[in-house]
Amino acid sequence: MEEFDAEKESLGQLLRTNKRLARELSRIETVFNAIHSAILVTDAYGVIQFANSYAERLLGLGKNPPSIFKLLPCLEEAVKIVLEEDSAVRREFGVTYPEERNLSVQIIPFNFGSGSDTFAIIVNDVTEVKQGTEELIESEKMSSLIKLASGVAHELGNPLNSINIHLQLARRRLGKLAKKYPQIFDELSGIEDSVEVCSAEVTRLDAIIENFLKALRPMKPDMKECDVLVPLASTLKILNGELENLKISVSVEAEGSLPTALADGNMLKQLYFNILRNAMEAMDGGGKIHIVASSDDDFVRLSFSDTGCGITDSAMSKLFEPYFTTKPDGHGLGMTIMQAIVRAHNGRLDVSSKAGKGTKISVSIPRFEPRIRMLTS
Repeated sequence: MEEFDAEKESLGQLLRTNKRLARELSRIETVFNAIHSAILVTDAYGVIQFANSYAERLLGLGKNPPSIFKLLPCLEEAVKIVLEEDSAVRREFGVTYPEERNLSVQIIPFNFGSGSDTFAIIVNDVTEVKQGTEELIESEKMSSLIKLASGVAHELGNPLNSINIHLQLARRRLGKLAKKYPQIFDELSGIEDSVEVCSAEVTRLDAIIENFLKALRPMKPDMKECDVLVPLASTLKILNGELENLKISVSVEAEGSLPTALADGNMLKQLYFNILRNAMEAMDGGGKIHIVASSDDDFVRLSFSDTGCGITDSAMSKLFEPYFTTKPDGHGLGMTIMQAIVRAHNGRLDVSSKAGKGTKISVSIPRFEPRIRMLTS
């Protein structure tokens, strides 16, 4: 009987210990689930033995998750390094499932005394941090570009002004000579025509420099209620002659009644001009530009699709970098300026393209009056 009581007491202690361990495990899981980092425990084959709730959300884990190496293939090589060197490894890489993100991963080897290789994998989402860093770098590049452009413009402006003054003096002297020597009027008239051409070209260069600087400086749009199709119609009217000469047809389609946008009409005109000019340069032998106007609760959107030469994958990754261009005579600032205009409107610029199959550029500008979303039960 005493032996039975002892066994009963021992069983009771075991049950109490088990309950205490269960409570401790529950607390530990609660702590792990509260951490804003994905924490996983796997074996050398990538079989997931534990994953906190954040890991399940970030990596899209279901009830029976596959090997971590299938979800994050680049981890397999990192785990091999951990096994060889018996030390922690940190890596950064991008993933597309369940959505496109940038991840920072730390792999730490340990075991539970079972003799098998086990790893703690800590994953942090650094997408916003990386985007912020890239935007800062881009902003610094743009700032340097503006300083350089201002210096170049100043250096070009001085000789252009000097040339213009001397052309005016030459024109006056030619007028005096024409009165004094009427017998050589025809010859002087020809020289005066050449002076007029030079003067017109100087004026044109001066305007190009001025517009160039305006485009690069931080933009302060004059925001008003704007029908986005009005500056588009004005731009198409300006380019109509060139479009006909290049045998490029343009079609415009509006999906339903289009709301007004909060925008600067002149800036939109410059934006459309750059987009259409790029499309025209991509279609030397003729082609089509199809423009679709649409809207959602927040934005008015214009999509420009062309049948041009398209953009290669390598060029797409550098598309918005200042000075990058694939054109022999390009300055590499067109896309940078377009992006600056869209950002000044708190809008969005999306580009999709495939070499040999054309390009689609979508511009989204905030609505003048955003639609109020109705909550559904």
